[in-house]
Amino acid sequence: MFEKFSVIDLIKTRSASVCTFAGNIVKFNVQTAQELHFPEYIQFLIEPKSKQFAIRACKEDAPNAVRFSKPEGAQKAQIKISNATVVDMVRKLMDWNAEDNWNVPGIYFADEQGIMYALESAYAPRSKGGWAARREREAAAAIAEDIIDNEEVDN
Repeated sequence: MFEKFSVIDLIKTRSASVCTFAGNIVKFNVQTAQELHFPEYIQFLIEPKSKQFAIRACKEDAPNAVRFSKPEGAQKAQIKISNATVVDMVRKLMDWNAEDNWNVPGIYFADEQGIMYALESAYAPRSKGGWAARREREAAAAIAEDIIDNEEVDN
């Protein structure tokens, strides 16, 4: 009866982690640090064939270790890592423009102490509110006004 079923992989779990590529910066939400238990250092990993990017917790002396999180309770804001090499590699792999920003949801792997990001699942970030959203609305309104003004001049 169960021959068509497959066993659920309990090691992979849903994740609240989101990685953002913006300019030459890789950003991670606070949930990323929380899921990895606030590691001080991580390594960046890439698998070009399947278009996957990953991070995993590591020790300071691991090859290419990058400082990541403050201790639990001290990490209040998103984590920003300026690393043109990593961002350029991902952008080239995905054929993304340097001006475009992308959010990528993650999948947590407890055994590996890492989070994998399927780059093909990337989506453009949207402003949630605040000053950025206000500036976007004002810019859109200014463009609309210019269009209306130009149409009135033409008529």
